[in-house]
Amino acid sequence: MCLDNQFEHFLTSENFHLAFQRLQTASRNLYKDLYYEDLQIFGLFLEENIKFLLHEIEQGIFKPENSYKIFIPKKNNLVRPLSLLNFKDLLVYQAIINTISDAVYDDILPYYNNVIFGNFYNTSKAHEQDRIFFFKPWKQQWKRFEQKTKSYYESGYIFLAEFDIASFFDTIDHHILFQILEINHRIDNKILALLLDLLEAFTGDSSHVTFRSKHGIPQGPIGSSFLADLYLLHLDLEIKKSKLDIQYIRYVDDIRVFSKNKVTAQRAIAYLDLLSRDLGLIPQANKILFTEVDDIDKLLKHQKSNLSAIAKEYQRKERNLKSKTHQKLKKRFLNCFVSGSKEEYLDKTLIGFSLYKLNGDGDIKSVIVENWENLYIHFEAILFYLKTHFSEDQEVKEWLLKILLDENLLFHHFVALILKYFPGIEFIESLYKRYMIKIDRHWLVQYFMIHWLYSNEKVELIWNFSSNNYFVNREVHNFKFRISTDRTCLKIFVSSLLKNKNCLVALQGLYFLPLLPEIDDSETLEYNEYIKHIASSDLTNYIEYALKQSFLITNSSLFFSNKVWADNELYKELNISFRQFLEYKAIDPSKSLLNLNIFNNLVYDKLCEVLKAHPPSREYGVNLNSPCIERFLPITNQCFTKINEQRNQRTEAHPYDKLGNLRVRIKPYELENLIKKQSKALEEICSFDFTTYL
Repeated sequence: MCLDNQFEHFLTSENFHLAFQRLQTASRNLYKDLYYEDLQIFGLFLEENIKFLLHEIEQGIFKPENSYKIFIPKKNNLVRPLSLLNFKDLLVYQAIINTISDAVYDDILPYYNNVIFGNFYNTSKAHEQDRIFFFKPWKQQWKRFEQKTKSYYESGYIFLAEFDIASFFDTIDHHILFQILEINHRIDNKILALLLDLLEAFTGDSSHVTFRSKHGIPQGPIGSSFLADLYLLHLDLEIKKSKLDIQYIRYVDDIRVFSKNKVTAQRAIAYLDLLSRDLGLIPQANKILFTEVDDIDKLLKHQKSNLSAIAKEYQRKERNLKSKTHQKLKKRFLNCFVSGSKEEYLDKTLIGFSLYKLNGDGDIKSVIVENWENLYIHFEAILFYLKTHFSEDQEVKEWLLKILLDENLLFHHFVALILKYFPGIEFIESLYKRYMIKIDRHWLVQYFMIHWLYSNEKVELIWNFSSNNYFVNREVHNFKFRISTDRTCLKIFVSSLLKNKNCLVALQGLYFLPLLPEIDDSETLEYNEYIKHIASSDLTNYIEYALKQSFLITNSSLFFSNKVWADNELYKELNISFRQFLEYKAIDPSKSLLNLNIFNNLVYDKLCEVLKAHPPSREYGVNLNSPCIERFLPITNQCFTKINEQRNQRTEAHPYDKLGNLRVRIKPYELENLIKKQSKALEEICSFDFTTYL
């Protein structure tokens, strides 16, 4: 891509749509969990919002903001910082990375699966199904990395030197990065200037007064891994030019040098030390290792090779391992904590994998509770395991309370994660005062405390709370909207959001709007610029948006449109039920199912009306058992019937099931299975040709 076209390519709607999709398809983790709702808020009127954002950039109005820092505990009482970006900044950042990655593809391609492995990316010209994912699947790259390792060993390169860089992402120098991109890869200066503005802003902390600096790229965004790869490519190429008899490969920042003798390996490491310092990087001395390999399979830890098979069984068996598989994995897991065992190295891959796959087991529970202070990097996985299998266990609750009440707790991040996974844990006034009244850089605790307060029915504390942190405020707004029953109060509240200077806050108000009567048009001039830009559009197309985002249905307007749903009140009710179905999906599956059934009932009635099918009764369940729409939409009829049955038997609608037993509410994974059926029904409805009936 020539220089003249790079900035033009960057400033296209297509590029920003692709950036948005790549943020959608990024792996789900704590980082994405925190910006996931912004995908929905910004995406509700995606076309209009992207158009206005492009206008801001073109006019020089766009200014990046400081990031919000999260500090993830590591071993040795150190932390790994994540930089959570304002969503507009995150989108612009990814759009820049898209453009740079397309421009340098020909430069970097010869070295993939040859010298560098890991972050092999898709260009914007890749197949449509692939390009929405920025990176290709990592497992195949890791397999090739290990195959290359084995081939070098078998060729006589039996000495292995491993090289590690301390705080790699945090020490990347912006000025050096600029030179690499400008000189080595011919990137447009206008793109680089915007990128450097972003990177400098991201080094600041919105929740705490810190200095901005000229080094460091944000950990968390998927685009940062690509920039880090380009930064190290300079080192890769320089070491490959050396006349040393070595073989060199790199997986992300895991560098391996192979030689036929130790002296050559030492010389290679000394040269890597100099090269890395030229880049402003600091080698981590205690992680530079020299090994004469006598068993390559042991080095590659091939005992892990069956983890993939276990993962497949876990999915196939609906997140439950066979007893035999569980016992084998349990034995390996427990061996990590036994002195002298072959897995005493506390293999982080095995431990993390096991905690997300093992069945409920008292021995596992005891070991992780006893050893959690040696497993800081696995604390979230520990909580996932305990929440999944021991959510009501008294010993677990007492252990959690002990951590929450520990005033000498070194990492408050643990408090945040406990409240994330156990929001129903009992209210502790001292904990509330420590984190919700006192301003603290550990804002993530406040973020998860909002749900904790709601679960403990402390709604007044939520309503009276405000913060300077966008993410905390966004969560407060969600629960204020949920707990308020007065329509006038809600209208005033949403109207205030629409006027907020922060476009994401204003767009959150717009996200709430389909569930409310129209806001007074006389206030339009006071609204946020993004809202004013959208004002001429239809503000009630939530269902169309939600179907596209949550069910990947792009042709929903054929049925879910004002042309079909002429009754505005009926369509508003449809919006409400669908919105609450999605909103309660993770919080209260029973309530979610009730709202999904209401939505289906309204859809069924409309289908009968459009298709001129005459239901025999006013009772929904009776009509489902009749052939009213079955010959037109058999999948839909079958799905709606199944969901209606579950609504009657597995929700709070009735105290007893059809056998007279006390009903058991539906579980999250059971609801997910129903949603898969619902997805097929919605696809059938949206693909049906209604033109001859309208």
